[in-house]
Amino acid sequence: MNIFSRLAKSVRDVYDNRIVLMALIRRNTAGRYKSSYVGFAWHLFLPILTIVVLVITFTAIRPRAIPDFWIYLSAGMFPVTFLSACLRGRAVTGNAKYITKMKIPREIVVYASAITDFLTVIFAYLVIIIVILLSGQHVNWAGMAMIPVGLIIMLFFGIGCSFLTSTLTVFVKDIGYFLGAIMRLIIWITPTFFLASEATGLLGIIVWYNPFTYYVEVFHDVLYYGTMPHVEFLLTATILAAVFFFVGAAVFFRCEKRFPEVL
Repeated sequence: MNIFSRLAKSVRDVYDNRIVLMALIRRNTAGRYKSSYVGFAWHLFLPILTIVVLVITFTAIRPRAIPDFWIYLSAGMFPVTFLSACLRGRAVTGNAKYITKMKIPREIVVYASAITDFLTVIFAYLVIIIVILLSGQHVNWAGMAMIPVGLIIMLFFGIGCSFLTSTLTVFVKDIGYFLGAIMRLIIWITPTFFLASEATGLLGIIVWYNPFTYYVEVFHDVLYYGTMPHVEFLLTATILAAVFFFVGAAVFFRCEKRFPEVL
């Protein structure tokens, strides 16, 4: 069975088990903060609190402040947070009991994990857009219409990353620790605290070889600069999403039969 046929079967299997998918998403969202009063809102409060601290810090220490830095930082922070979560590779190992004890499509845990973190991005951008409108910032409505396109492309890239890293982490536990360390570094080489145009020399090379950059810059174009996303950013983001999704899915489907014996 080729990858396209296998993905088509996967879509049917996940749809047939959509109740399980929704249950996993509810567990990931409400269950994570089960004993708290705020509940799911912590998914938003924690990143927003981080943004507030970073805005205050970087506004104070930058020699040349970025105008409306909170928009720039917010537009880039949430894609980085989402993609970092997808790259942690915990979707399978964190749901081992479902993989080993329930007869469900194993890929459903990857979709549930990615969608849970993706919901935070959607709510965050709704809040950002509302604040931008209320503050009287320039809005490019044609560009705003591209936000769902950018989000969908980013979701497929995130799922592909999760397929790949979640599979590798099952067999090599050190990969999970390595990715955790990498995620602490990648935020500093993605243009969230600095303008992409400011990255020169070695940093400039690293920034433009960093896949996260293209997703962040799509949202910077729309939300911060008030323009349509650059075609090259959208095209590169789409190619990356397609490559990572198909490669990640192929690796996952090839190895999934061994999950129960390893987990």
